[in-house]
Amino acid sequence: MYSQRYRHMQGMSMSSMKKASFEIALKGKKQIAEGTIAFIFEKPEGFVFKAGQHLRMTLINPPETDAEGGSRFFSLASTPQNPDIVIAVRMRDTAFKRVLKNMRIGEKVLIQIMLDVPHGAFALHNDPSKPAVFIVGGIGIVPAYSMIKDATEKKLPHKLFLFYSNRRPEDASFLEDLQKLAEQNLSFKLIATMTKAEKLSKPWKGEVGFIDNAMLTKYVDDLKSPIYYISGLPEMVSAMKKMLADSGVGEDSINAEEFTGFNLNEIRNDSSHAWKRHMLTVAVVLAVIGVLHVNATNSVYSVFSLKNPIFYLLIGLMLIIAPFKLKHLLSFIRSKRNRSS
Repeated sequence: MYSQRYRHMQGMSMSSMKKASFEIALKGKKQIAEGTIAFIFEKPEGFVFKAGQHLRMTLINPPETDAEGGSRFFSLASTPQNPDIVIAVRMRDTAFKRVLKNMRIGEKVLIQIMLDVPHGAFALHNDPSKPAVFIVGGIGIVPAYSMIKDATEKKLPHKLFLFYSNRRPEDASFLEDLQKLAEQNLSFKLIATMTKAEKLSKPWKGEVGFIDNAMLTKYVDDLKSPIYYISGLPEMVSAMKKMLADSGVGEDSINAEEFTGFNLNEIRNDSSHAWKRHMLTVAVVLAVIGVLHVNATNSVYSVFSLKNPIFYLLIGLMLIIAPFKLKHLLSFIRSKRNRSS
């Protein structure tokens, strides 16, 4: 995860910025949504940050690693007033997240955080006359949650709107906490929307469907007056920026933060994963049939003969599976490029 504003405005990576480093111990874990876990770490003396800021976390002597490495960038879910450091992690099957998930209480990680956060970074603006509109998808809620909670704790006069999109309420991290903040802070309006309304397990009284211009104008009177904070997957961020630009919102009024390192295929519903597993099973079965056919005829040529129907089945199966593998590879390459930028 990186802030586009850091890259575009400063033209430099975290390695060239002044930063502070700490070793911190794990204090606890809590599941906050389906497939999402909050990790609670001790807050060391001298650790200072702004709500919405992110840090770099590095595993110390991990028992396993993979090609993605032992470091990740995480937005802070806690506020500067909180006694702990909290990050929220959308779990997937990588070495880093397996190690993190299996960490025992008291085990430590190394964190690095930037000092002197540059102007225009992903942090709440100072002018309370301009409303703040957060447009968030999925795990992109983390920095927005930190800023909204911080503004509520400090009793800031900013008018806040949060448009928060998820497939189902079960997928929405911090949803109950945000609902409580909306009750406490009369200047904060929560607009949660679910995009898979037909698959909800219980009645949903909020908005349904994707965030669009009609949904924004339903709650925000003048789209050109607020400062916007967009966070989520790159595809979502790009679509929201275009929507705002088409509505006449200036580029200087838009802050964007992309969450990378996983792709849309990896957070789809269980039926999508089941379909892929089914296709893999079919591939294995066809491969076994091909091998048996070779053994039966004692001729490799027969498997790849244009007259053999198994040849066409294998070709068709490869054409179906190849796009998924290619998309996964492109996502991995993009996440590696983002981490090195």
